[in-house]
Amino acid sequence: MRRGLGAVGSRMSTPNSRRIESAGPDETGLQLASRMVALLKSGRSYSVKHAAFTQQLEKFLVLLQPLLHASGVLRFEARDGELHMNGERMPLRSPLARQAEFLVSELEARTIAGLEFTTMLTLPALEAFMEMFVAGERWKGEELVHACQAAGIDGVRALSLVTLAASAGAAAASDELPEALGESRAAWAALYAGTQHLLSGDALDHGIELRHLKRLAQPVVDAVLQGERITAALAHVTPGETVWAHAMHVALTAVSTGAQLGLTRRDLADVAIAALLHDTGHDWGATTLDTDDRPHAPHAREGLRRMAWVTTLNRNSLDAMRTTLEHHDPLPSDPSEQPPALLSQLVGIADAYVTLLSHGGPRDQRMSPASALTRVIGPLRSYWHPALSIALVQALGLHPPGQVVELDDGSLARIVVSVPGDPERPWVQVVVDDQGRGLPKSARQLVLLPDDRRITRDVPISDWPAGMGRSAA
Repeated sequence: MRRGLGAVGSRMSTPNSRRIESAGPDETGLQLASRMVALLKSGRSYSVKHAAFTQQLEKFLVLLQPLLHASGVLRFEARDGELHMNGERMPLRSPLARQAEFLVSELEARTIAGLEFTTMLTLPALEAFMEMFVAGERWKGEELVHACQAAGIDGVRALSLVTLAASAGAAAASDELPEALGESRAAWAALYAGTQHLLSGDALDHGIELRHLKRLAQPVVDAVLQGERITAALAHVTPGETVWAHAMHVALTAVSTGAQLGLTRRDLADVAIAALLHDTGHDWGATTLDTDDRPHAPHAREGLRRMAWVTTLNRNSLDAMRTTLEHHDPLPSDPSEQPPALLSQLVGIADAYVTLLSHGGPRDQRMSPASALTRVIGPLRSYWHPALSIALVQALGLHPPGQVVELDDGSLARIVVSVPGDPERPWVQVVVDDQGRGLPKSARQLVLLPDDRRITRDVPISDWPAGMGRSAA
């Protein structure tokens, strides 16, 4: 017979539980977080089927009941190192606040966004869920989500990192991309949210299985292989961007370049992992790499140490660690010396391009996308195999995303993305018409450069229309 919240609640209603029901939502939320932490600790000492553990599950259900009856759902989420319940931050000044912090660390260690409980929850379902949740070293991230779904568990679920794509920040990132990008908008928004979560604060220090990171990057890999216009996201590289934003832009550039070399879907997923983690040695909150970093600089050695500490050693993690160490190394002048691995060179050329774009300073000192590409395939070409320079141009086009160009009728257009297989014919948005009149954003249509039109020159960033930075749409 199904034992839902009502059955458990009626059997166990006591003066203590009634006092709990009369508590405010913040206090009750903290009590729930504290009980959840107690369940985790007990689950490591007792079998989930043990009577003592079952009693704790029942007490948790009693405490949960009034909140579910009031709102129909209760959602715990870890955001920026703090616990939120149904979108509201839990108070920091409380005797139970430390328990909330502990729950946040447990959620982050499992690479999930949070937990959700609904009125469908039953004691057997909660017991089955806790059996999987306690074993944090076995199920994490999407694997935990899918395992619970496969077990038919109702009323409680883990919220995956992809769920964060609905957050305001991820939605904003998705909205910046033109509607014409179609399904690749969702793939980019998911990577945006997941990368921000993993590479902000100390989430990575709680450990990570690279297969979960691979699942996060796989939709982007697929978008690249299917010829979707996802590289348009590179038009939104901004000066002084965060480490996690830098990582996702490098990953997109590296995957797009690797696809031009004919790498397989599996290999491109490995490229994405190495690119996302290549700068884990930088202090959180730093902006981008110094373009003059020397081989095996302190941040590279620190990144190697961090990755060895937080990952399980396997082929992927070893490749990522080697990339972290080598991605700034030039090719040796002596042919008898061992060159950096091709994966390291691939991430290195992508990193160099994005780093040049995100270099801060006054506008007239910044590099336009065309200038950054020219420097990467010109003065810096000794750092990687010649084929990588060709592949990078094929991936980005002769006029990279975000570049302002002059057309043969005197109008100015902004490059959105190149056409796969045709680097000379990009999708563009006209920003200044042939009469010299600036067009508002609402009037800038995304069009494929017609066959009878041509680009006459790349416009230096100092001559771009007023108010139009590299991130302007």
